[in-house]
Amino acid sequence: MHGSLKGRARWSRRRGQWLSLVSNCALALVGAGCAAFGPGTPPDDEPVDPGVAREIEEADIVKLIDGYFYLSNPYTGLRIIDARDMDAPVLAGRRALGGRGVELYVVGDHALVFTAADFAYCAGEPIDFDDPQFGNALDPGYSGSRLWAVNVADKSNPTLTATINFDGFIAGTRRVGEFLYAAGTVGSSTFVVSVDITNPGAPAVVHSMRFTGDADDIHVAQNAIYLFGDDSSLSETTLVTYVDIADTNGMIARRDSFRVPGHVRNRYYLDAYEDTLRIVTEEFRTDTFTQIVALYAYDVSDPDDITRRARLPIVIDESLRSVRFDGTRGYAVTFFQVDPLFVLDLSDPDAPQIAGELTVPGFSTHLVPLGDRLIGVGFTPDDGWVPAVSLYDVSDPAQPRQLARVTIRGLADSFVGSEATVDEKALGVLPDAGLVLLPYAHFDRATGDYADGLQLISMTRDNLILRGQVAHEGIVRRSGVHGGRLWLLSDLAYATIDVANLNMPVPLAELELISEQELLDAGLLACVDSARSSGVPLFWGGGFCGAPFAGPFLITLTSLTAVRLIRRRRVAHPSARPQSMRRATHLAGRRQARLTRRTRA
Repeated sequence: MHGSLKGRARWSRRRGQWLSLVSNCALALVGAGCAAFGPGTPPDDEPVDPGVAREIEEADIVKLIDGYFYLSNPYTGLRIIDARDMDAPVLAGRRALGGRGVELYVVGDHALVFTAADFAYCAGEPIDFDDPQFGNALDPGYSGSRLWAVNVADKSNPTLTATINFDGFIAGTRRVGEFLYAAGTVGSSTFVVSVDITNPGAPAVVHSMRFTGDADDIHVAQNAIYLFGDDSSLSETTLVTYVDIADTNGMIARRDSFRVPGHVRNRYYLDAYEDTLRIVTEEFRTDTFTQIVALYAYDVSDPDDITRRARLPIVIDESLRSVRFDGTRGYAVTFFQVDPLFVLDLSDPDAPQIAGELTVPGFSTHLVPLGDRLIGVGFTPDDGWVPAVSLYDVSDPAQPRQLARVTIRGLADSFVGSEATVDEKALGVLPDAGLVLLPYAHFDRATGDYADGLQLISMTRDNLILRGQVAHEGIVRRSGVHGGRLWLLSDLAYATIDVANLNMPVPLAELELISEQELLDAGLLACVDSARSSGVPLFWGGGFCGAPFAGPFLITLTSLTAVRLIRRRRVAHPSARPQSMRRATHLAGRRQARLTRRTRA
């Protein structure tokens, strides 16, 4: 009976979401006229006061320490690249791990790597393939997720020292001081675990708990994990649970839970600041067919009795595209046919206000605050809906201004997407170097395949200037600058580039991590193909008006209120972030397939 009611609630919610989806898609098509178609992003978690607070660290697919890159490769496990000489990097060592490599931490002489036993969702029907470098990726010998402790003191011979299994799929992890905290979902329950990594070679579970609910993602502050997910018992709401991690011995406690109207797409949509938790949501009202974007503020000073402090309606009948908080200020981007950027004044948590608004074409999928400047990445209708980077002046919150907007050079009207529009860590924003690094994937209709690369953009206080491009093998997941050189990382290869002349970058070295033939032999090529559906155009039956169904309309499909049906990729797709449920379609003439995935790293 409970399952039946739960199903009805979900159907009721989804029916409204699909109606909203169809409406928005239709409006987007009309607006387009049926035309042919790192490191550098700081975490949103609470800042660290070195005198008082414990350090908070996020996992990632790459860590750079003392000239060595430690990689969590989705196909081949742990890889270590010696880049002390950036002109001649070498593969120093490797360790095959079972399942799909997701993300890692490096603590002392140990790499702590999370993997997931979920390749079956994208691998199709692999042939008989036996290569020790894959570490039984398709049949890892466990279900759910696993934490591997690998001694990397000898870079040429990493050795496994311990493993910890998790029954379900992990939605998010953080290192807080000397503990790792992981949260996720198993069946219809949410779990939270604390792991002591004082001795990183022998991590030990200190405390774990399980309770009813769903974990989409987490936001972590000094003393709390805010765990949020769809509330299956009440349509169009998100359930937020305060998990107390203040105990310095690693004990955890579930405190109050509360519902917030609408949906929270990712951890950037909420933020803990002092005694207030701020959340921006998108709610679809099935009774009025109205879509509402609003900010909610909650008093969390008493974790056992969390109360609402304020509600601020922001806009109706527009879809929420991105949210970012920066101290007493917040930013929200919505989309209908243009992109309203809202600046929120949160200095009085009991009376938040809309300080200013700016309308520009297109929409942003991610925002990076830089003091009185703001970087946005997303899509613009210029030249046929292509990825774009924008620079805003927000020194006067009442009058935000767009100072510059650039699109990827030379690839207009040619089916261009960007990993940075679905994974914020793929965008490199490097203020000290005066650079923005924007990955791109360009579909070539002549060859039926993709060309991947990175667009270099110079950034000053008041301008963005397009520079050169760097071609790369595979979707660029991460990039940055080290030792005066640019580095790029995909699931398939690592490269270093001389950027002394930003207009003419010169490749120096490339290390292949895995070849397309090896992926094909292992039955894993489908995982690479399906990755394209997140940040690049899709082609469904020729599209509408005789044209392909491209860039912004894919985003409409995957990031409107329908996001609850096909949840945006976090770490479910190789090398991404925690948890997902995604729809994938093979591209470029390969066999057509629709793959629905719900996995958490």
